[in-house]
Amino acid sequence: MVMSHPWTAGGVVLKASVLKAVEAEALAGYARDEEACGYLKGPEGEPLLCDEHVRMENIANKLHAVDPERYFRTARTFFDFNGKRFSDAVEKGAAEGRPVKVLYHSHLDAGAYFSPTDAAMMSGGEPPAEEGGQIVMGPGPAFPLAFLVTSVRGGADEGRPDAAPRIAEHRLFVWDGAAFVASTFSVVD
Repeated sequence: MVMSHPWTAGGVVLKASVLKAVEAEALAGYARDEEACGYLKGPEGEPLLCDEHVRMENIANKLHAVDPERYFRTARTFFDFNGKRFSDAVEKGAAEGRPVKVLYHSHLDAGAYFSPTDAAMMSGGEPPAEEGGQIVMGPGPAFPLAFLVTSVRGGADEGRPDAAPRIAEHRLFVWDGAAFVASTFSVVD
């Protein structure tokens, strides 16, 4: 388990421009038929503030193409990223006084919830071996993070076949020592 930081308890403050960037990336991911993912950074001296957005590539489709039995989900319902690049970003951010505070991803035509697969992956556990299978929770996140999930819903999903996709909701989750629980965040100009 990682050392605690103020943002890991929730109450994160997002700059409006950062949330708009997350939303734009989530909508772009929807257009690509994949969950978007990335991280949010901010000044060490303002531990709850996130004022920078960084997009990461969702590599779930690549993993699925290489090993469809192990990675049975595509990027439409799963996200993964280059762990080494993310670890390097966390280390660099901490060294520069601009730590990575929030890891985000989107859900397509589903709510902004922390799924069992999300919980297993982000806690260092094991995701299900098959759709609907059991997960194994790990000891907790490898990095001191909060987790933002953004729901994008398309028109067809809501009985509006000609309507453009829209951001339905955002929810923040934190690790309480045993599970990921919903927390709060706010948005400032």
